[in-house]
Amino acid sequence: MSVESRDEEYIKFVPHKMSYHVVPGAEFQCKVSSYSCRKLSTIDEQDHDVANRKGMINQILATCAVLLLSAGCGMPIGFSAVLIPQLTNSTEIPIDVETGSWIASVHSLATPFGSLLSGPLADYLGRRKTLLVSVVPLFLGWSTLAMAKNIKIVIFARFLCGFATGILGGPGQVYIAETAEPNLRSLLIGAPYVAYSTGIMLIYSLGSMMYWRNVAWCANILPLAAVVSIYLIPETPAWLLRNGYESRALKALTFLRGSEISAQKEANDMKQRLAKERATTRTNENIFRLCCQRVAMKPLVIVIVFSLLQMFSGTFIVIFYAIDIISEFGADFDNKKAAIWTAAVRVVCCMIFCAILIFVRRRRIMMISGIGSGVFCLALSAFMYARVGQPKMDYDVLVAGVCLLGYIVFNTALMVMPGIMIGELFPARIRGRTAGGVFASMNVALFIFAKKFPALQACLKMRGVFLVFGVSSILLTIFMCLFQPETKGRSLEHIEDYFNGDNWLWFRRDRGYKTVKLHPLQPIKANGTTADA
Repeated sequence: MSVESRDEEYIKFVPHKMSYHVVPGAEFQCKVSSYSCRKLSTIDEQDHDVANRKGMINQILATCAVLLLSAGCGMPIGFSAVLIPQLTNSTEIPIDVETGSWIASVHSLATPFGSLLSGPLADYLGRRKTLLVSVVPLFLGWSTLAMAKNIKIVIFARFLCGFATGILGGPGQVYIAETAEPNLRSLLIGAPYVAYSTGIMLIYSLGSMMYWRNVAWCANILPLAAVVSIYLIPETPAWLLRNGYESRALKALTFLRGSEISAQKEANDMKQRLAKERATTRTNENIFRLCCQRVAMKPLVIVIVFSLLQMFSGTFIVIFYAIDIISEFGADFDNKKAAIWTAAVRVVCCMIFCAILIFVRRRRIMMISGIGSGVFCLALSAFMYARVGQPKMDYDVLVAGVCLLGYIVFNTALMVMPGIMIGELFPARIRGRTAGGVFASMNVALFIFAKKFPALQACLKMRGVFLVFGVSSILLTIFMCLFQPETKGRSLEHIEDYFNGDNWLWFRRDRGYKTVKLHPLQPIKANGTTADA
């Protein structure tokens, strides 16, 4: 009896749902006897979908762990808007305008120190451990603030909180960028700013109901929860591979991609690129020499100029001085509740913006956001100039409120973009260190601007301040239109290759710079061919 007839007789007595035998000349193929057909590929379509879903869920969970800490670091950003009005109306710790400006701005003064430290820490300890380190000064800052007896202790506690925020900023963005797949990165990399905005709204809400000392104690809850969450997530595969932990990198990739085979393929690609990079890079090359290379210099210029223009467009000033700015409109309403509503609008806009990132190109978002925030600021400034010396009317507050909310809606995208740009534009070998340095320089400039804002407001009045915001938004739009590359759908390696080119201006780019298309695995036909073969 032949082998085939013997198998057929066997199946009659012991039926199998699927029984296979190898087809010569077709590797991993099978021929199915009388029941159903299937191709034994590396991963079939059904297994691929399951693994893909599992990987996406794990990437989102890892991001959520970072977001808990981001929300905790967002709370001290908005705390000055709660603390200054309460201290102004209290005799416990008396303050004046100058002291109030220090309370608002010292957070930004401390952040650069944390940012400068975060780069070496992220490269030496890893992104995940650096995030855990940032919890220590944050917890100490809030606890010290809750027990402060004089203004010096208050300012020192604010300094500690700002230092913690600086440590978090760069590694948090880099962690998400290095763990997320390109098709999911658009959504996840903007999520920290949703968390920051949520933390700001939460601190405004607590400040409207509680005394500032109690608010400070409550602010410790999120950082402590973040410690547990971050402890359970893996280090980024990119950092592990660069530091020789290949088995841990493969394990982390398997967790993040949902499939060991997909993880192995990605790990092999990363190792090949790393080997090529090390072959062309001298050992222990100075970071400043690396930053002078065009692959690093171009994104550095783009991010720094964008951050400065974004700052002068008023993004964080409106957060620091939310209640004071709203009170300028002279309306008979609760300024604290109005500040909470503006923070809530920013949270919703951040969420919508993160969803939009999946479908809309980065450059288009920047153009629309810059023009929109500029138009609303210029409209508000023009209206306030027109109403100088005029009696207050009922529609004054309505017009000012609509313009302010419109500005917040459009400006929210500008607040989110620097973090996205840092995570996407910088080359891998200097991403950790440059991210910390850029966050440091941004916050030095922000400290100066926040410290001098009361004097600027006294000189220009609020109508002049919004004129500066509007002009800066328009200039930002023009700059980004000329220099910012499109990064949606591109892998980090593809973006790095773009900056290795000779061009600076986007319209002079190599037309071969196209979106990386992520094709799903094709279904298998019974004859052993793919559906599109």
